[in-house]
Amino acid sequence: MPTYKEIKGTNIQSFSSDPSNPVNGQVWYNTVSKLLKAAELSTTGSWATGGNLGTTHYAGAGANQGTQTAALYFGGTPGATEEYDGSSWTGGGNMGSGRTKLMGAGTQTAGLAIGGQPGSQVATEEYNGTAWTAGGNLGNSRYAGGAAGTQTAGLVFGGVNPTSEALTEEYNGTAWTAGGNLNAAVNSNAGAGTQTAGLNMKGSPVNGQTEEYDGSTWTAGGNMNTARQQLGGSGSQTAGIAYGGFPQRAETELYDGSSWTNSTNMNTGRRLLGSGGTQTAGIAVGGSVHVTLTTETEEFTGPGITFKTITAS
Repeated sequence: MPTYKEIKGTNIQSFSSDPSNPVNGQVWYNTVSKLLKAAELSTTGSWATGGNLGTTHYAGAGANQGTQTAALYFGGTPGATEEYDGSSWTGGGNMGSGRTKLMGAGTQTAGLAIGGQPGSQVATEEYNGTAWTAGGNLGNSRYAGGAAGTQTAGLVFGGVNPTSEALTEEYNGTAWTAGGNLNAAVNSNAGAGTQTAGLNMKGSPVNGQTEEYDGSTWTAGGNMNTARQQLGGSGSQTAGIAYGGFPQRAETELYDGSSWTNSTNMNTGRRLLGSGGTQTAGIAVGGSVHVTLTTETEEFTGPGITFKTITAS
């Protein structure tokens, strides 16, 4: 039988850590983990199971600027906060006002919770990594809308009050001011990006429309392949990711600033989920599977080189 050296022209190399920039098909031995590994090119990306939430939450929110290794999930029923380190969730500070179908932005150490139910709320709360404090109230109460940006440069758009609305508001860390209206009123939508480069992923009415924000005006973007509402979304205006939704969707799509491309389905289709991360390292948290709440977390690895462990079989 031919050896690896005879096939590839080199021996399998040993490293104390995985190479930072391997080529497709490269094989090596990690002397610390004592595992034989290979680099594999993925053209669609993949979902993997992460650590479960400590508590089931109904219709909570994620800090959509958070990362796969520093995520934040909060609100819903109950109104607890949980923090993710890339493998497990731990309890954080409780919100001052428990609510569902709220909007989330910011990061794990600078989170932003916006609006929500019961009623159409105007309340905003800010998280510092330990505790929540009151922020400036919205100019227009709402729930089930989209959000983007950071704690000091936030963006909220769409939502319900008491019907679907097109209003956009911008946050400077202290107060909300009116921004440009969406072209179409919407609720149960998802948001991504920043205050000056926002992305709205269409909710209800369900027709797959996408809109892009430049800091003052919304313009039409490419339509999603799968129309949906109550979905998760994160990333940026030119590298967005959308996943899940109602009814019990598992489809994942990637956005390049003009068009959407189908990617690998989630392992568990769900709606009313929390979201965060980027197009290459996204995270989906909790949500509802039909009428049952789930504590499941899934982590997305985008297209590109991934590491695989080689095992004997």
